[in-house]
Amino acid sequence: MTVLFGTLGWRPQSLIPSIRGTEGLERVVVYHSDHAKSREARSRVIEFCRSLGVPASGVEVSDAFDLLHCASQIRSDVRKEKASGSSVRFNIAGGTRLMSSAALLVCILEGIPATYVHDETYQEIPLPLLHVAYGEGLTTKQREVLGFLVNNRDRDFTETSLAKSLGVHKATMNHHLRELERKGAIERLPDPDDARQLIVKPAPGMDLLIG
Repeated sequence: MTVLFGTLGWRPQSLIPSIRGTEGLERVVVYHSDHAKSREARSRVIEFCRSLGVPASGVEVSDAFDLLHCASQIRSDVRKEKASGSSVRFNIAGGTRLMSSAALLVCILEGIPATYVHDETYQEIPLPLLHVAYGEGLTTKQREVLGFLVNNRDRDFTETSLAKSLGVHKATMNHHLRELERKGAIERLPDPDDARQLIVKPAPGMDLLIG
């Protein structure tokens, strides 16, 4: 069984081809802004799904112009469905640009098949995404280091203090940090209290990668 997620703007017809074309459709979940036209489109999508006997629900995103907020909300819902054993696919065919970008980001992170619907022909077009979870690009140890930094974002760590906190040799930590920096997962910032040292911080948005 498949759960279809979708971002929705003002045109409910942008989701209809995906609803019709999804085999074994179990449920539909659409994300939309608080705009009156988006709410109206949501109602029409839910009504269409009801006519097919398919449960559908709308999620009104509290800030449709905050990419990380949208991505966190969507990813949390997607991961719950995946954990329950459902197959998941995504239609990225509407909503604010940032909401659509957030949905695409989640699909990349989670390895979810995604499509969009052409504005004029209403043809459903698959997006060329690899069906692998993006986070698999990190080793177990790299994820551990990055997760520690994300969970302790309010604290400042040098390479030495980070190695001590995680109980690894400094040379080993240096190797992990060089790889994380090469992949864009961390930043090294000047230490305001000691110009000879650098502070290690997670790059913006890394909460999503290790969440």
